Amino acid sequence: ALVLGLSLLLFALVILLARDVGHRARAEGALAEALAFRKAMEDSLITGLRARDLQGHISYVNPAFCAMVGFSPEELREATQPPYWPPELADTYRQNQPSRLTRRDDAQAPSREGFETLFMRKNGERFAVMIYEAPLVDGQGQHTGWMSAVLDISAQRRVEELSRQQQERLQASARLATIGEMASLLSHELNQPLAAIASYASGSLNLMDAPDAETPALLRQAMQRIAEQAERAGRVIKSVHDFVR
Repeated sequence: ALVLGLSLLLFALVILLARDVGHRARAEGALAEALAFRKAMEDSLITGLRARDLQGHISYVNPAFCAMVGFSPEELREATQPPYWPPELADTYRQNQPSRLTRRDDAQAPSREGFETLFMRKNGERFAVMIYEAPLVDGQGQHTGWMSAVLDISAQRRVEELSRQQQERLQASARLATIGEMASLLSHELNQPLAAIASYASGSLNLMDAPDAETPALLRQAMQRIAEQAERAGRVIKSVHDFVR
């Protein structure tokens, strides 16, 4: 009876052990599948992901971030200072980093506001990035670091710069067109008074060549017309000047 009881107990333990092994295998399979799915998602992202501890050391980067800066994960994790910092801005970044890594009162709440900065690729090329940071919290609710989402916006900045240059060229073309129109208008408006002044001056010279009793009155009338036409030309120039201002 004792042997039979021990055999039954051993058989029950074997069944329980087999069931436990089955549960464990299924749990490990589900965990491996979840990890593989998570890694596949991280590897397929075009957004760079970067995890840092509270001291600023890099603990994790995804392939998109490595492709963005051109450094391997080992180079990024082992570096005492981020190698993607431009040398001319490294001192400024080093001074600003403690304030960015300091725990805020609202550290539990993800930050929705990003900031723009400048990174450097391994080949020395500078490019603009937009960074969004959120706190890393472990299973015990402890704040252990920061998670950053990094977007390469260099192409967007190039498009904006090209658009700005095109806009400046369009404005310059518009100004040149306006100047051309003003020159044409000025030429048209000044031709008449200048032609009248030349005509009156020529007539005055002809009268002076053969003066008679009426010559002084005619000369006076011609001088008045010349003054009127000169005043008219001055008004045209003043109106154009006011328009330009």
